[in-house]
Amino acid sequence: MKKIFLAIATTFGLNFVWEISQSFLYAPHYRSLGELINIHLWASGGDVVMVAGILLADEFVFKRIFKGENEKRQRLLAIVFVGFLLAVLVEKYALANSMWSYNAWMPVLPELNVGLTPVLQMMLIPLVTQLFLENRK
Repeated sequence: MKKIFLAIATTFGLNFVWEISQSFLYAPHYRSLGELINIHLWASGGDVVMVAGILLADEFVFKRIFKGENEKRQRLLAIVFVGFLLAVLVEKYALANSMWSYNAWMPVLPELNVGLTPVLQMMLIPLVTQLFLENRK
């Protein structure tokens, strides 16, 4: 139970910092500091759910698929890959449904037309969380 709470707290904290730090790359979406914090608290909660899904996939799927001497490396690469796919799908959906939009400063991945920073977020934070949890055993 302690490990689950630690995973949630770590993931939430990392995502909240990331969300706030990249907020200037999006079209204006808040009118006050309180609204900025509220929006990104909710976004971070959604990010926790996505990271939990990725880490659960590692626990129940990747551990069983990848065996042998390169298991850890393969599992970490799978976490990064699934994070990439999930981020691209979420960004595509959100942009298509006008849930948010980017401003001119957002670096966009060619061909995919989604923001680089939200994709990196979902690739790196699950990876960092997994490595952190593995070192806490």
